Amino acid sequence: MPRLQPLLLYILLLCPQPLLAQEPAIYKNAVTVKFFGVSVHLKESPYPEMFPNRLDDKGIIAFNYGAIVGYDRFVVRDVISVRVEQGLYADCAAELAGFTHIGWRGLILRKGRHSLNGGIGPTLVYRHDWADNDAYVDDGYFKRRGKWQYKFYWYAGELEYNYKLKERTDLSINLLPGIPELISFGIGLRKRF
Repeated sequence: MPRLQPLLLYILLLCPQPLLAQEPAIYKNAVTVKFFGVSVHLKESPYPEMFPNRLDDKGIIAFNYGAIVGYDRFVVRDVISVRVEQGLYADCAAELAGFTHIGWRGLILRKGRHSLNGGIGPTLVYRHDWADNDAYVDDGYFKRRGKWQYKFYWYAGELEYNYKLKERTDLSINLLPGIPELISFGIGLRKRF
């Protein structure tokens, strides 16, 4: 038995991987595709008649039809990533709109199949100019360039809830706070690889 101990030690040092419990795979990338959705206005709109897809007379809740596509590159395990995101949709007034975002994402909470991520970073929001609509009165919130209105935010954020459907696929629901104006929601899939 004394001669066997050095051999066992030698095997343990050279081949530790098969003897250790396997950890779950950590993916370095993720792609998200979401249907974009529903907007909830935090204050009453002065022109709800401009919102053809509103659910109430005051225009508090309105449908926005479109999509969001995002790419994450994880830089710290599967906990912190850099995300690039592009949204294109019909806004509350059914005009072409979108946003372009890049920022940091971090895992806030993970328990079983559930996870919650938060992110922050600069975002450019743009829409076809509402000035063509007679009901619209420009309040100066958006800047203008040609037939477009836009707003740049240094600090835009997102909360994202993910439910693991399979090893690499999650059901993903996001909340985009456009404070003080509105909060928007989207739902789709996240694929990790």
